Amino acid sequence: MTIISAEKWKTLKIITIELKDAVENLQSTPTSLPTSEPAESQISITLAEADLPVVKLNGLDIPTITYTALVYAGGQNTDSASQTVYWRMLKNGSSLSTGSFSVSAGYYWTITARYFDVNAGDTIELRLWASSTNVNWDYDAHVCQCTRPFPYASGVVADLWVKTKDVIAHPTLTQGNPWVAETYGYYLANGLTDYNRRYVTGEEIEHFERWKDYIMILGLGDNYRNDAVYNTDSSYRPRYRRNYIPTKILIRELK
Repeated sequence: MTIISAEKWKTLKIITIELKDAVENLQSTPTSLPTSEPAESQISITLAEADLPVVKLNGLDIPTITYTALVYAGGQNTDSASQTVYWRMLKNGSSLSTGSFSVSAGYYWTITARYFDVNAGDTIELRLWASSTNVNWDYDAHVCQCTRPFPYASGVVADLWVKTKDVIAHPTLTQGNPWVAETYGYYLANGLTDYNRRYVTGEEIEHFERWKDYIMILGLGDNYRNDAVYNTDSSYRPRYRRNYIPTKILIRELK
């Protein structure tokens, strides 16, 4: 363990991350999906400041931070045969990605869509359609998270001792019949390139490195971004994916 010496290290800085709960909607009666791409998205969210995590550096606004969003949608294929669900992700009216997946007869489906670099005022959308009107949707949720925190302006290089604490699995969905399909770890920078990263799922006891632009990258929303992943299940909806996120990051800079 590194011995912290006042002769070598500057004053301790602490990044705190206050995450918000997901906003969930469960319809009392499911809605059939159209069999062609609709002109308007079923799920459209204009983000507000209140949706974003509160990120502080020693109680003040942090110089560098990027916000991400996860949007969930779920429903069921009530048809007697396997069907296909199609989706499109949009941000401020522009398409980010599109795809499809198969759902077995009688099975539930869940989409986890991952949006990178969102801010208050942005409108994010998820558009849905299917190969049969017997495929429905009745659940949606959204939540914002944060990635790439850095105690300095972008472009600054610093030798930092870093420790992550109070790691939580986020979000926790409660409506419908939820089940976690996977919780993704986060990545710590390892050197000055985007290609050398350390994968972490819990607390990092200590990590000394030369850092630039960011300390931590989220799995969903940053490492995997602007795309969607799906899960199907005979019982659970939403069967969703989420992140491990440190809510406190301790930093000391080498003098």
